[in-house]
Amino acid sequence: MMTDIVLTTFNARYAHTAFGLRCLMANLGELADHAELQEFDLSVQPRVAAEKILATNPRIVGIGCYIWNIELATKVAALIKRISPETKIVLGGPEISHETEEQEIYQYADHVICGEGEVEFSKLCKKLLYHGDTEAQSAEKEISMSPCLHGKKTLHAKPVDVAEIELPYDLYTDEDIAHRAIYVEASRGCPFRCEYCMSSLDPEVRYFPMENILRAFSDLIDRGARTFKFVDRTFNIDIPFALEILYFFRERYQPGMMLHFEMIPDRLPNELMDAVKECPVGMLQFEIGIQTFNEEVAHRVQRPLDIGKIEANMRRLREETGVHIHSDLIAGLPGESLESFESGFNRLLALNPQEIQLGILKRLRGAPIDRHSKDWKMVYSPHAPYEILQNSLIPFGEMQRLQRFARFWNLTVNNGNFISSAPLIWQDAPSPFAAFMQWSDWLYRVAGTTGNIALPRLAQFLFEFLTQEKGLDEKTGAKTIWDDYQQYNRPGRPAFAKKFGLEKIPNGGPSIPGQLPRQARHQKD
Repeated sequence: MMTDIVLTTFNARYAHTAFGLRCLMANLGELADHAELQEFDLSVQPRVAAEKILATNPRIVGIGCYIWNIELATKVAALIKRISPETKIVLGGPEISHETEEQEIYQYADHVICGEGEVEFSKLCKKLLYHGDTEAQSAEKEISMSPCLHGKKTLHAKPVDVAEIELPYDLYTDEDIAHRAIYVEASRGCPFRCEYCMSSLDPEVRYFPMENILRAFSDLIDRGARTFKFVDRTFNIDIPFALEILYFFRERYQPGMMLHFEMIPDRLPNELMDAVKECPVGMLQFEIGIQTFNEEVAHRVQRPLDIGKIEANMRRLREETGVHIHSDLIAGLPGESLESFESGFNRLLALNPQEIQLGILKRLRGAPIDRHSKDWKMVYSPHAPYEILQNSLIPFGEMQRLQRFARFWNLTVNNGNFISSAPLIWQDAPSPFAAFMQWSDWLYRVAGTTGNIALPRLAQFLFEFLTQEKGLDEKTGAKTIWDDYQQYNRPGRPAFAKKFGLEKIPNGGPSIPGQLPRQARHQKD
């Protein structure tokens, strides 16, 4: 069997889906019948991926390149070219759209599409498949290509008219809907110029026709979809637009439904807040990018920052709504010292979001943040994901400690596994950040890794730290950690539980059927 076009990429894990590839597939027109989509995750061996991709003898292989998969994608592209040099490799995605010719994978490509590819990929495929006939000649005239090294051609695609492209939602399979994240979008672009973010390069916000997307969302709900992850960069820029989508889902709410939105924290007017209040507990998850509380740093990287509004809105969300808040901070921004970052972390923690995601600054290809590298002596890893190693204010050793802090915060706090016992780490401490850093340093010293630490082992470590380092009464510590641990009938029993004769009490799981366990655990706070 032969398939002319294979669209492939490597997702971070199985539970993710390749939204970009589905957008390309949906816009192939008559070529869609000659194409197939193959998704892998990062655990796949390059030879296995190459074998499956080439099994149908494709004439074109399109590879989606992202910061998390570029090393694996490079290995697979190299194998494809060695095994089947006549196969045309077309690269696309944010990682290959900037500094294109500097990347190793570029040498294996026949064509590269920089930017949004729904229109240009289809045109390119027609040219490659029908070269020489009238249709191909017509398609070739429409494609603006610039010659690059080694005779390659790079397409610089313009932002598409989102009202004109086909929506990809019918391409989600029943298995996708049952077991994987369903990514959707209502808009593209971002009006802000935050220099660490690739969205700063696309300042025009384009909205999909409301009638079209709501019809598609309704079909997904009818097919059983319950988790919708909106990839819009700034969902609440247009308040009436956001309200209409919220009203739509609220009217169709079913137990277990969860909507994930990226929100700007200083734009939550009363009408939007009132609509959010009316949504059931657990229905909404807001990813709120704070990034820094240092006004000078925010101004330097062109990040809008209204601290008063941010704090007021965050408090209202926690006190008046059932929203699950996932908030972001970035360590390593130019001009942000360790002391400044500590102050910002403590300030954010006081607002009591369910999760604080601590990110280490990355030098994304094409992002304007690089203009500060010389002045602030910013040194980044040469390997994806290009995290900062040190700058003039935070040396490498301290940046390593921050990275471990971020990892252990996710394991101990964000995951919701120790919802009552984790706060004992910083209870009554003048600086929660310093207190948790003590736990982070101690845990790394005794565990010797930041990798996956089995939950029973992590619980035992937490017991030892709280009782031996913090002086907590052993029975109190054991009881508190055990109450957290035994939620959702987790297997195993840490050594401290055996010592104090603590037994399991069966737990029925989330109070809302179908609710994601991580969000459900945080509702106990």
